[in-house]
Amino acid sequence: MDLSRGEDEVPIDCPRCGKPMKAEFVQKLGPDVRIDVCEKCGGSWYDRGELAQTIKDRRIADRLAEAPIRGTMSPIACPRCGDRMRVRREWDVEVDVCISCGGVWLDHGELEELEEQAVTDMDDEEKRRRKEASFYRAMRELGED
Repeated sequence: MDLSRGEDEVPIDCPRCGKPMKAEFVQKLGPDVRIDVCEKCGGSWYDRGELAQTIKDRRIADRLAEAPIRGTMSPIACPRCGDRMRVRREWDVEVDVCISCGGVWLDHGELEELEEQAVTDMDDEEKRRRKEASFYRAMRELGED
């Protein structure tokens, strides 16, 4: 699927407030990626594959890419294809995902929340691993007595 878009492409409307969105180029993990941003509400639209190209934490992109069919119906329609989107809860963040075209809508601040939750989740996972290692070490020491 060709994800490139021409410079003369007609802007899509914000699914939250209906205002035309502005194309913005974002560079995070390689070449610039063109996303659509609403200047009124601050939300952003990522066509299929764009979020994975802009986000640092692969776990977030992987979680959003897996089985978007789950989730409740969103009150908003996809700004790209017009189908109703699904609401996915990722950690404490509700993300709108289009199961038809694979696009993702993030309200203002949700990308940062996802990144913060991923760090917290990683810290919790590290703490769990350390506790497990400590437990198994203590069990081995008990077995040596």
